[in-house]
Amino acid sequence: MEDQDDRAAVLRLLTQAERAPEQPTPGGASENELADLERRLGGPLPMELVEWLRICKGEAICAGGVFGARPDRENLDIAAHLTLHPYWRELGWLPVAGDGCGNYYVFINSGRLRGKVAFVDTMSDPNSVEEIAGPNLWTFLRSLLMRG
Repeated sequence: MEDQDDRAAVLRLLTQAERAPEQPTPGGASENELADLERRLGGPLPMELVEWLRICKGEAICAGGVFGARPDRENLDIAAHLTLHPYWRELGWLPVAGDGCGNYYVFINSGRLRGKVAFVDTMSDPNSVEEIAGPNLWTFLRSLLMRG
């Protein structure tokens, strides 16, 4: 039930997120956009992330933006951020948001932390988890959107 509560809160908070006046709400990714992202990543996306991207395909909200299927805006594109940190592919990490200071929140798609979202301090060590930012994607997104 907690997962459903987090999803409902995320949907509500997403509509309330501060955006630049000239920035249209991009909406969710289409099946073609999701397929293109998977092609650029070289493999399938986790279902939890697909569900989120169908709602929000990546947007310049919160401190550093939430990333998604946005080849039109590299600063919001998961695949573009992953090219900056190629080792993350081996670790099974997918960058899902930034903190606005060059650090990342990554969805962990393998290993003992699978399904969690971690904070990565790129100045300290770009290839290690600084802390767990959420037990799952929806709880993380709820927390992120609440902070604004």
